[in-house]
Amino acid sequence: MRRALCLAALAATLPGSAHAASLWTVWLAARANDPAFLAASAQLRAAATAQPAALAALLPQFSIAAAAGPQNQAFEGADFYGSGFEPIRQDQRIGVSTWQVTLSQTLFDWRRIKTLQAAGFSVQQAAATYQARLEALNVQVITDYVAVLAANDNLASLRAAARGFALQYHDAEARYRAGMDGVIGADESRAAARSIAAQVVQAQTALIAARATLAALTGDQVQVSGSLPIALALPAPGRITTWLARAASGNPTLAAAKLTVRDDAALIAAARGADLPSLSLQLQHTHTAQGGRAGYAFFGQGITGPAYTLQQGNAVTVQMNWNVFSGGATRAAVDRARARRDAAAANAATARLAVIRTVRTDYFAVLLDRARLAAARAAATAAARAVQAAADGVRAGLISASDLIADRQALLSAQLALHAAVVAAIDHEAGLAQAAGSATPLLVHRISTTLSPHAPLQEK
Repeated sequence: MRRALCLAALAATLPGSAHAASLWTVWLAARANDPAFLAASAQLRAAATAQPAALAALLPQFSIAAAAGPQNQAFEGADFYGSGFEPIRQDQRIGVSTWQVTLSQTLFDWRRIKTLQAAGFSVQQAAATYQARLEALNVQVITDYVAVLAANDNLASLRAAARGFALQYHDAEARYRAGMDGVIGADESRAAARSIAAQVVQAQTALIAARATLAALTGDQVQVSGSLPIALALPAPGRITTWLARAASGNPTLAAAKLTVRDDAALIAAARGADLPSLSLQLQHTHTAQGGRAGYAFFGQGITGPAYTLQQGNAVTVQMNWNVFSGGATRAAVDRARARRDAAAANAATARLAVIRTVRTDYFAVLLDRARLAAARAAATAAARAVQAAADGVRAGLISASDLIADRQALLSAQLALHAAVVAAIDHEAGLAQAAGSATPLLVHRISTTLSPHAPLQEK
């Protein structure tokens, strides 16, 4: 016994040990840990840099260039002076320094204009993708968290049924030994108890798997708090046309697909812009100074002196660049951009059909969940009353142990069906919200409040 207590205390001190957490707490941990969500966030930050870079190509450009260094020049040969060729020699040993200031402004460049437009669509597409990943994470956390609660409640129901069958077996065995009942009732009760024990082991395995799935989102094992609400208030879904309209305008995955089409269409125009002329205005100031000495020799007589010059100039020009022929590169770029646009359009159409199908499926499922929950609650309540009545009847000798076994099994099935109905209702609500683009953190917070142990909607 002491060894078991020591092992339990040691396990509690190990890193990654389980700790109680609400759905909201688990969502916060998943948001900080989920690699796909973190990757979408990084892609959004990277995409946000594309628009400033594309805009910079259209803004004024200011540059300064400077150079300095020595220059040595020498010339020997003959020069014609009217009466003949005379030998001369010239040499220069000078230092040259120059600097140039240039201010340029693009007046028209179709390729850069369309590239800037495409960059804007790219940023919006990255933002929509980020929102889609966030909503997918929200729904995934809700689904996995509720799965753990359901596995917990299923295990609790099975353990309660196992205790009931064990108690029934002991009562039947005692009546048999007292000569009040036959051995058949005791044997049937023992067989039912052993069957439930096997189901308890399976439920424990399912609970371990559900916790592992949730831990993959949070990066750590968590012990969930709360349980499935027996009385679950489902919001009225309204009209399906309203949900379809919301999905068409608010689904982030569909919005990202549409923005990808617009982005690729702008890139087609940008590729075509390579065949159009571009205009720019340039203001330039140049300053060149040189100093040193220069020499000149003629028929053995030479002269040397300073070689100092200063040149300054200003220029205002309008420059036009027109790429008349590029060997088919522009046409190939246009074809590639058009192919990407066509593929994006097909993906957008596929996404639209998927969203419509999801909205219709989850909408009608939510409509049926209300009746399903009511029927499951009524069945569980009736089964519990039947077990109590059957237990009293067995003790009074009015009915057999077989009837009580059947009633206990019916109660267990009703409880498990009720848990499944609650899980399905929450999953369908979250799925419908995701399809409409409203699976926001507010939805996570509301469901977390519903699943809280102190939630007013919960009945135990």
